[in-house]
Amino acid sequence: MQTTIGPHGLALVSPQDFSVRMRKHWSETLNMPTPPALEAAHRLLAEEFQRLIVNNATDQSHCASVVLPLPTGSGKTQGTCLYASMQAELNLCATESNNSVGIVIITRLIEDADDIAKQINGHAGRVVAVAHHTKNKADAMAVFNSDVLVICHQAFLNAAKGWSVQDRDRWHRISKWRGGDRHLVIIDEALGNVVESNRVTASNLTTVLLSIPHDLREERPKAIKALEDMVRWLKTKEAGDAADNTELLWGEGSENITQELRLLREAVSRLNFDPSLYNEDAPSVVDEMLQDVEAMFASFAYYFKSGIQHSINSATYLLPPGLPGAVILDATANNDLLYQLLEGRVYVAAIPPNVRDYSNVTVHAARTSSGLGKSVCDDTKHLRLPRLAQHLAQEVGPDRSVFLCVHKHSEALAKTFSTDNLKLNVGHWGAIDGKNTWKDCDVAVIYGLPYMDQRRAINNLFATQGPQDTAWLQDNTHKKQINLVNVIMQRHLSTSVVQAINRICCRRVIDEQGRCLKADVYILLPMHWQGDAILDDIQDNMPGINIVPWAFEPNGPKVYAPRSSSAHAAIISLMQGRGAGMTPFPLIQRELSLTKKQISRVKEQMLNGASNIAKALREMGVNYLVTGSGRGSKSYLVKV
Repeated sequence: MQTTIGPHGLALVSPQDFSVRMRKHWSETLNMPTPPALEAAHRLLAEEFQRLIVNNATDQSHCASVVLPLPTGSGKTQGTCLYASMQAELNLCATESNNSVGIVIITRLIEDADDIAKQINGHAGRVVAVAHHTKNKADAMAVFNSDVLVICHQAFLNAAKGWSVQDRDRWHRISKWRGGDRHLVIIDEALGNVVESNRVTASNLTTVLLSIPHDLREERPKAIKALEDMVRWLKTKEAGDAADNTELLWGEGSENITQELRLLREAVSRLNFDPSLYNEDAPSVVDEMLQDVEAMFASFAYYFKSGIQHSINSATYLLPPGLPGAVILDATANNDLLYQLLEGRVYVAAIPPNVRDYSNVTVHAARTSSGLGKSVCDDTKHLRLPRLAQHLAQEVGPDRSVFLCVHKHSEALAKTFSTDNLKLNVGHWGAIDGKNTWKDCDVAVIYGLPYMDQRRAINNLFATQGPQDTAWLQDNTHKKQINLVNVIMQRHLSTSVVQAINRICCRRVIDEQGRCLKADVYILLPMHWQGDAILDDIQDNMPGINIVPWAFEPNGPKVYAPRSSSAHAAIISLMQGRGAGMTPFPLIQRELSLTKKQISRVKEQMLNGASNIAKALREMGVNYLVTGSGRGSKSYLVKV
């Protein structure tokens, strides 16, 4: 194998050698066509890996990260696994330990971390990679000795946060190995929670104050006064009728108050909360609130009113200066304004043209003036989902396999409309990015949009650019206008939609032109500029895709659509998404549009502990409970 050796002394994988090995793996092992543009993309991947290794090894404190917006299906993860195994081979032959290169790969899901480590070890023919996460914590020596460490996004962010608060040990646990520093950091998929948001209301601040005993209040009067002043100020806002919904409160923090709050927080963490007065999670809830206030007084804070809720907010960018640069593999990077806001710290690389051709994909777009957010979709699901199911059964036919993406609270009901004539495979926003679950579906239906909270858009900008003044806030928070905050929110929608579309068969290349199998996408979009912008972004991210109108209206007279005969799957799905506590059967009946007869049958089967539904629910920690007797009895499913 060729090795690139420069003045840095590192043994590096040759991009040419990688390109040859990747072509062989892609065409022979995976049986995928390799168009010239895709070969160029694979070479670019190796070149950027090598460039970042050298930069991190020679100028760690000033190394910018690079984003590679290689499209879905271009082999980003496959290439990463092959490259990591090739680097491990070179490390084995390195004459000195400081000639070798350690790698850390950060991925979104636990199952992806396990799969990536398995693939790398398969390529290498020995164990060179280890996955380390909450479900399988690797031994400290195994982590230290492994050429490649694979972790999840949250572990990476926790380590980076440790760096920013001078707790370097947390960072060193993932960045140090037997060869020194891990010089190649690869982030597979965008870091969605790289900006940490802080928010407090008068209600939760009052709860915090009530939990602090009198003697501790006397020990930390400055911290207590800061909390009480915030409560009074917010209650004044709640009682008033101010027209302005945003206001910058301060642009620079107070070190003295921050220190006082930290000491108060440390003292509160040592308290024993009376279990007869406080919930089990009270200590962590109080700590989180105090941590939010501490973060506000350490930097900036602004007031925001959303509906009837008044809050004080702040935010922190979790990747502090001084961290090594990373290669971020993000197919929809060109939509994300966060990278532009991070100019100087992150740059988006230009990729070869014509890597993919989506001319076999048709987007059927309907437009509506009614809401598509989670609240509206939840409120109207009993009317809208039957209309959608009836229309799709006529439109796509029984020979197609449909991936239906909905809001979480609509998922359980949506699953009941899967029949022999309409084969639905349902997923929900927040749990689809990066998944291959629906790769064999040839139809995607996007129902409802995952709107970004306006505060999150403001936080992204403030955390990266610094706080803007009140006049800027009031100019940029009018929801109907095209302004920077609203463009950030719209780009988030575009990114989510493109990710959802690429969960189906269009992610797979089938010929030398980079085309995919025939696929159809049905999407409901708002009438105004956001809908136009989303369609433009789909076309930019998926070259050659076809856009045609879709004659569908979500609102209208109630219609009948066939449903699966069993309520079991729907109830199991519903309870999977429920939190701990009691769920009354009237709520189950209402959420899933079940008949009284169906509910009665389910209750009978729950009394029989050997029934399939009783067993399935028990495995999830869900039990059947009846309180009272006779006509006054009530039935619940109780989730532990």
